[in-house]
Amino acid sequence: MSSERKGAFFRKVIFCLSLPVRWTSYSLRVRLAFWYGTLIAVAFLFFILLILSFTMGALKQGAVRAVQTEEQVVCSQIQHELIEMPPYWPPELVLHPLNAYHYPGIAVEVRTLQGTTLYDSDKNVSTHIPFPIMAQQVVRAGRSVVYREHFGKEAMQVGAVPVFAPKQGGQGSSVIGVVLVAKSLRDVDKTITLLRSLLFLVGGVTLVGALFGGWVIVSYFLQPLTEVASTARAIADTTAQGTRIGNLSKRVKQPDGNDEIAQVVEAFNMMLTNLERAVQSQRRFVADASHELRAPLTTIQGNLAFLQQHYEELSSPERQTVLHDAYEEVVRLTQLVSELLLLARADAHMDTALTPQRSEIGGPGLPLIDLDRVALHTVRQTRLRLAAEESALKLEFDCMEPVQVRGDEESLRRILLILLDNALKYTPPSIEQDRGRIVVSVKRQEQEAVLSVSDTGIGIEAQELPRIFERFYRSDHVRSRQGTGLGLPIAQALAEQGGGRIIVESTPGQGSTFYLHLPLA
Repeated sequence: MSSERKGAFFRKVIFCLSLPVRWTSYSLRVRLAFWYGTLIAVAFLFFILLILSFTMGALKQGAVRAVQTEEQVVCSQIQHELIEMPPYWPPELVLHPLNAYHYPGIAVEVRTLQGTTLYDSDKNVSTHIPFPIMAQQVVRAGRSVVYREHFGKEAMQVGAVPVFAPKQGGQGSSVIGVVLVAKSLRDVDKTITLLRSLLFLVGGVTLVGALFGGWVIVSYFLQPLTEVASTARAIADTTAQGTRIGNLSKRVKQPDGNDEIAQVVEAFNMMLTNLERAVQSQRRFVADASHELRAPLTTIQGNLAFLQQHYEELSSPERQTVLHDAYEEVVRLTQLVSELLLLARADAHMDTALTPQRSEIGGPGLPLIDLDRVALHTVRQTRLRLAAEESALKLEFDCMEPVQVRGDEESLRRILLILLDNALKYTPPSIEQDRGRIVVSVKRQEQEAVLSVSDTGIGIEAQELPRIFERFYRSDHVRSRQGTGLGLPIAQALAEQGGGRIIVESTPGQGSTFYLHLPLA
């Protein structure tokens, strides 16, 4: 193989390999329009071929029937003209009526087996109807034949019928001649050519129209996707190297209907809404965390600065008071940082408090825990604390069914302590019999264990219920009470990591009930 052929071969190979890349580089709109047009073209081509096939068959069958009809007329007249003695042919063969053979495009010839022309309808001795050897053999065998021949540039449908001797009669008699009837197919070919041209012209116009219409339709239906891409690109462009979140308030116009495109746009808008809420929550969380961290740091800084400047002037009890205040703020700061770290780990799915051995919730590798035992132990400890503080609050049991769950006991105890602290914080002591009470219960409910903590405290307003698990969120009428607003978010995060959830019911002025649902072991 020469170098030029090798070069051409490799160029073809590279071109074929690059076709998929080139094809995928086109837009979805172009590819859909192309496939739509291809489908229309294939379907219309099949339709054209089908129409042409049926039309050509019908026209050719009509020509064959016309030839056969003429053959019957001619043969009937020839039988009346034949004589009973050989060579059976009259001296002059006259066929009546002559105008029967003047049908446009039809010619009739009568010949002997030796090829002598006895009758020619067009009186032109220089032209004869083609009679090939194969057709002659069929006629000599006593059978009729129909075939297609070309006379000059004109196509003809020719029929050949044998003529039998009269005295022997019937199909078993000897063949003495042949009747040739030829019909011009000029009108048939013209009709087929005109029909073919018309169909292909209409097909081409239809294909162009279908491509244009397909392009318009595809563009219309893909317009929402274009807006989705533009919106996503605009958000990405306004995000600087991941250091600043772009404008998430943009939305794509929701198209009519409920088709797949509308569902994509709805899901995209919902994703943007959730992202916007998450970013706002994160920003609010950072602001609240900064505020909560700044307060104790400011107190510590002020106390230490005061102690440093006036150390010699202060007495020993005064120094102890300043150091004690700074120490309490350090403890508060340490607790706040620990809670923030726990929430950060929960967000990053790094906390394994409820899954120390396996990541799957409720897996057989997790230890079995008696939820009722954990509740009893935690409530007894809380009672001792209330007794030490000489609190008038009543902490009671309602129902303690023996149930087992899988998880980490320390995390479950932390959840219960958070719920109890929340109830103790917002339940004022009362001398009334049904007030100032906190009730803990553990029950089995279908395939779940339910731990509930009910109180008779101040309750939660209905509009605030959806936000109580937000970090640092505290209602306006409870901001004066001690707390950071991280307890319930931590409890919810720990519950979700254990495959459970926390549900709250509350009536303002009457109390609240928190339900911890966990899957049974």
